[in-house]
Parts: sequence; structure tokens; C-alpha cells
Amino acid sequence: MSPSIRSFRSIRVAVAALAASLALASCSGDGGSDSADEEKDHLKGVTGTAERGKRLTFAMETEATSVNPATVNIAFVNYTLLAYEPLIYRSSDGTLKPALAQEWEMGDGNTSMELELRDGVTFTDGSPVNAAAVKASLEYVRDGQGPNAHLLANVKSIEAEDDDSLTLRLSSPNPMLPEFLTQSYGVGQIISPTGVKAPGQLTADNPSQGAGAYVFDPKQSVPGDHYTYTANPDYYAKDERQHYDEVVIRVIGDQQARVNALATGQIDLATASPDTVDQATSAGAQIVWIPFVWQGLSLIDRDGEVSKPLGDVRVRQAINYAIDREKITEALLGKYGVPTDTVVMEGGEGWSKEAADRYPYDVDKAKSLMKEAGYEKGFPLKVLSIRFAEIDTMAEAVAPYLAEIGIKADLNHLTDEQSYVQGATDKSHPAMSVGYGAQPMYLLGQGLFLPNAGIFNGFATERKELTDLYDKAAAASGDERDKLNQDMITYLTDEAWFAPVSFGPVLYASRDDLGGVAVSPKAPVATPLDWYNVAK
Repeated sequence: MSPSIRSFRSIRVAVAALAASLALASCSGDGGSDSADEEKDHLKGVTGTAERGKRLTFAMETEATSVNPATVNIAFVNYTLLAYEPLIYRSSDGTLKPALAQEWEMGDGNTSMELELRDGVTFTDGSPVNAAAVKASLEYVRDGQGPNAHLLANVKSIEAEDDDSLTLRLSSPNPMLPEFLTQSYGVGQIISPTGVKAPGQLTADNPSQGAGAYVFDPKQSVPGDHYTYTANPDYYAKDERQHYDEVVIRVIGDQQARVNALATGQIDLATASPDTVDQATSAGAQIVWIPFVWQGLSLIDRDGEVSKPLGDVRVRQAINYAIDREKITEALLGKYGVPTDTVVMEGGEGWSKEAADRYPYDVDKAKSLMKEAGYEKGFPLKVLSIRFAEIDTMAEAVAPYLAEIGIKADLNHLTDEQSYVQGATDKSHPAMSVGYGAQPMYLLGQGLFLPNAGIFNGFATERKELTDLYDKAAAASGDERDKLNQDMITYLTDEAWFAPVSFGPVLYASRDDLGGVAVSPKAPVATPLDWYNVAK
């Protein structure tokens, strides 16, 4: 018999930032789909012929931390991607398409990149988007103190071959560089030479200095309340990504207020929550979602420094067998949750059915492994948690299952991020309850499992075989890279470095005739440049 689970509120989980900082955005949900067709349907909303609209208004939970691509946090790139065109555009299905760069190619084992720029594009100040301007923008971002500067840290040189051609040379392989140069990370959004020379002007008090589909208009904006962007008359791809005369981002922190604004037509789209999704649906909103943030335990003391039992892989495997993922997921997330044995979602890099089905719920198997390891009577386990985004709720849900195999979880629910980070890295806790966004393997290694991954590998566990796989994958491409990524996930799953339980969703609610609202495993965050009014 599995332990009973009390009724939990629907869970809200935090997306880990690329630099392994805590929780930049909340994702939540409590319903979903059962059939294969519905599984596909929830990834996208309505489609049809685009009709130019007067205004698009959508809500963000938090005000802009920056409107400068060099300093914007990735959770808030909507505030910059409207006005600053990237070198490469990532579509909603994850496909990389030409933007300012019409062609690009990785070379030398992913240690160099050549780009050919589009002709005839200008910044809003009239200056040309040429190789010199792009070089200056990339160097400004790379050499600055912005939160995403590290994404370009291994770009050791940038050479402008002529007006339209650049070569980037890297100090180490980086297969993700084309992805980093899309609109999704800030660093690839190109700033004009005027803006680079006077970065103090790249604020909400001044017009934007980019070449994007829109221009930030400070005269029609009130920082902290709403931000207005007007159509760039000289934008080169109006039919593709400029569907409105004006785009307005409204800051609405309260979940209920967002859905009320959607229901009354004040906004066109907002992120949804478990407490408001039914109301949004009743008001006629379309719902688009994707499972994106895994939540569960990170068994960080893999060498048994603080908790000797965790140094035995059989114990870590026993923990995984002991958890009834389906029951916990249903209790916490309802049909929107997806049980998971692994830290990558289906369709993402490294996913395989073998790893995904590695640990069926099997208490007898778990007890047998505990006995083999010499811990038949169990042991105490100190588990770090935080009362934020209900990460603590998952820890409480897992604890009764651990008790079934003799592991007495001592849950330490902290209340602030700083203490949580300290507890994750000072070797005071051998395990921790976490929420972590699904990411490409190159980033997943840096943020989750490599020795320098920080808070999510607080004991700096290192295994040569895993690092070798990572390094080989970083230099590889195509099928070879896919196989190496799968090998890494298989290793992490077999060695039970983590005990993931559920994937929770990123969930959007929008008016029912807003087209282009779509997500995918390779592009789980919807982008407003894809949205349009469906012609009637």
C-alpha cells in the first residue's frame, strides 16, 4: 500500500535561470489532456491567416528589470525582444531561422561560427546594421556585467571580415551559440553603435536603439505599469513578425487580476494559474501549455560525505523506486502534470523512453536494494527545501514514500533564497527539493550536473565518464550529438543523481482568436512576435 497523500494545493514551481540562480519565473497548472491528439493540441492555439491589428496587449507578472539587451534577465526578454532584432530567430517549433544573419555555419568542432548578414537593414537611428555594428554589440554584451554575459564568455574573438561577414572564434566548443544568438537570451539582440557608445541611455526613459519590429516609446509608457512599443516603419520583415501597429505590455502581478483583465478584454494574453485557469476557460480563453519544469529531489551527496548511504547507488535507486510519481503528480498538478523518471522532457535533448521508464513504482524493489546496501532499517536524511513556489510541498509529498523504506526525511524548509543557496553549497544537506526548467544538454550540464554547476551540484560531484560525454557532445553535431546527449541522461538516471517526480507546465491563456500562440519542447516559452489576429 502506498502512503496516503493529503490534499495539496496545485503546485507552482520555479524555473531555474541559465546561471543556476533561483526562480526567475513561476509556472503552474492543474489540468491537461489524455489522448495523443490532445497531447499535440495543447502545444498550440488557433491558426489562420494573419490580419494586421491595431494593438496587442499582454500581461507580465513583474515590471522590467531592464530594457537593455545586455543587462536584461532572460525571464524578462519580452521587454527587449520587441525592439531589438536578433541575429537568428527561434520560431515556436524551435526551428532557427534567418533574422539579421541570413546565413550562419558552425565549424572546427563547434569552436568557430561564420555569419553572413542581411543587406539593407538599418537601426532606428538610420545607421546600417553591418559587421562592425554587430561586432561592437556582441563585444559590449560579452564584456559587460549583465546576467547573461557568460553565454558569450568563450567567444575569444570577433572578426568583421567585411561589411556583411563576421567570424566568431571560441576558446572551447559551444554547440548552443546559434541558439544563444536568437531573441530568447538577450545577448543576440543587436544594439546600435549609438546605444553601445552611450549605454546609460538604454533605459525606460529613452527610445530603444535597435532594429526590431517595434520601437520602445517612453512617452506612452509608465515604468512599472505599462510599456508601449510602436511599429518600426523600416522593419524588413513586417509580414513575418510585425502584426500590430502597437504592442503594450501591462504589469499585473496578481493572478486573479490578470484573468479578470483577459475576461474583460483589457488584455489579449496572460500566463494562467491553477486557481484561475477554469475561470479563463469559462470566459472563452484558449489555453496553451507545455510541461517544462521538473520538480523533485536532487541527491547531491553522491560520494556519501555527509550521508554515507547516499554514496551507494543502490540507495539512490531505491529512493527512485519508492516514489509513486503518478499519484503525487495527480495530487499536486492534476492532468497538467507529467510524471517523470528523468530530468528532460519528452521531445527534449537527451530524452529516451528507456530512461523515462527507468523507475516504475516498486516498494519491494526499493526495500530489496536498501537491504543489499546494508540499510534495511533505514537512516535519517536531511533534506533542504524552501517555502517558495511550493517547492516545499513536493518535499512533503515525497517524504511519506521515503518513510516506507525506512528513510526518515528531516525537511528543512527555509524562507529566503540566500539561505537556500547557502544550504545547497555548504554541504550541510545531502539532499534538496528543487524545481528546474528543462533545457538543452549543453546548458543543463552547466547548471545542473557538471562540477561547477553551483547550487544544484553543491557537493561538486565529478565523474570523468560524464564529463567526457559532455565534452564530446559539445564538439559534435547531428546524430552523434543526439546519441551522446542520450548517453548522458542514461548515466544520470542509472546513477540516480536525482529523484525527479513531475514536470509542471508553462501555461498561457489568451483570447480565442489570437493566432500563433504556440510552444514546443525546443521553444517552451511563447514569444509575442509570433502572435497575430486571425482574419475572420
